[in-house]
Amino acid sequence: MKADVVVVGSGIAGLTAAALLTRKGKKVVVVEKQPSFGGSLRQFKRKKISFDVGFHYTGCLGDGEVLDRLWHYCGVDSALSVIPLGVEGYDRFEFTGKPDVVRGYFSYEKIISELKDQYPQERRAIDTYFSEVQRICSTVPFYHTQLPLLPFIRGYKARPTSLIRFLDSITHNEQLRAVLAAPAFLYGVPLQQASLEVHALVAHGYYSGAYTVAGGGQAIVDSFLSVLGTAGAQLFTESSVDSILVEKGQVAGVEIEGGEQIRCQHVIYTGHPATLVDKIPAGVFRPAYIHRLQGLKNSLSMFAVFGKGDRSFDTLKGVLNYYLLPDRGDILPENNTGPRNMRPMMLTSTRTAPLPQELLQEEQNGIILLRLGYWQDVMEFEKSAPADRPEKYERFKDEIAAEMIQTAEQRWGDICGNIEPLAVGTPLTFRDELAAPEGCAYGAMHCLDQFNPDVRTRLPGLLLSGQSTLMTGVAGSSISGLVSAGEILGIESLWEDVRR
Repeated sequence: MKADVVVVGSGIAGLTAAALLTRKGKKVVVVEKQPSFGGSLRQFKRKKISFDVGFHYTGCLGDGEVLDRLWHYCGVDSALSVIPLGVEGYDRFEFTGKPDVVRGYFSYEKIISELKDQYPQERRAIDTYFSEVQRICSTVPFYHTQLPLLPFIRGYKARPTSLIRFLDSITHNEQLRAVLAAPAFLYGVPLQQASLEVHALVAHGYYSGAYTVAGGGQAIVDSFLSVLGTAGAQLFTESSVDSILVEKGQVAGVEIEGGEQIRCQHVIYTGHPATLVDKIPAGVFRPAYIHRLQGLKNSLSMFAVFGKGDRSFDTLKGVLNYYLLPDRGDILPENNTGPRNMRPMMLTSTRTAPLPQELLQEEQNGIILLRLGYWQDVMEFEKSAPADRPEKYERFKDEIAAEMIQTAEQRWGDICGNIEPLAVGTPLTFRDELAAPEGCAYGAMHCLDQFNPDVRTRLPGLLLSGQSTLMTGVAGSSISGLVSAGEILGIESLWEDVRR
């Protein structure tokens, strides 16, 4: 089989890159290891309830914003119903042992007003924080699409500015610090290692407006698959790439499980960079580069309970996510030494958007609980396979689910009622279902002392994409797909086409 480009992985980065390439006439093959396309955007069902694995909402979908332009250019927007969360929509922050409630609005104006009302003595700190976030993002073309892209891509490096030191310099109010640091949940870096610049890049999208999609992440995946199918792209599931073929010092194709080869000039690899090393012939990468990829520190993981509540509530109006944060100390500590039941936790409903007509028969009481997780929590089980977990692990999962449900029912029982667990995920689940080393929820960390690998590699024809490269989340991964496709098509000309 022959192609121009093989895209390895079908998360949003791979789907975006493939759609851009096919739009420019490239013959594209998408190879996915799992039985279903979509990566963390895909859904699964339990008792007639559809659960999103990783998509709840995103920024950058406002009129003329980068995802809005990108999805329009890819041709997927016509099949999607994008829903802005209402002007009164917010994340609700609560604190253990305290009745305080803070509203985290998806609007600079409203969140600044809320925080100044809650913490009137901290007005200067609040202004300083939000001014700095906006200053950092003022030069980012993904947020200001009139700017050229190439100078930013070539010059982009995380600045060595510590988020925690910056917060220390402006305020000592622990609750305010927790709310300002909360966007770190969207990129999974402990606060002691978090960079102010990376934090600003993620937080700015959160403060600029939140959007969801009718039908959830699966609707996004299905729209991309329809576009790719119409364009003639070839799509393969349950196909693991065993090796990347190299001839005369450049990419020549891939070999998939079973020995079949797909010949091509370019490969876009969207998996975790550390998993690439074993697929490259010896001697192609320098030892220092191999060491760098294999030594990448990974973002934090999580525990997840997908359940059914006694009561139905939707999140289109008012609260989107309910957060329970510790009332002292870091909200994202570096290790798992603290009590597990005191870790930050989030509750949300599966009703984050109206259901498409064909799904109206679904149950409406879906509940998702997420709690901070660490690889160390499950290391004793790391050698087990999904179909052969030890009994001790199953008891451990039951214990985790019971702890999370107890916390949720005590805190939010008047909203969701009693919760019946239908599925439970741990860092092991993330590792095995999403090919995420150490169960990392957001790929390799974007943090202070780590330079994540560039989209380009030293092997001509081999490009990286996904959360471990430029940015995290739906927007960040989509942008990485844009950049990896741009390295083949011409970055600035593609950027000009998209933003036009």
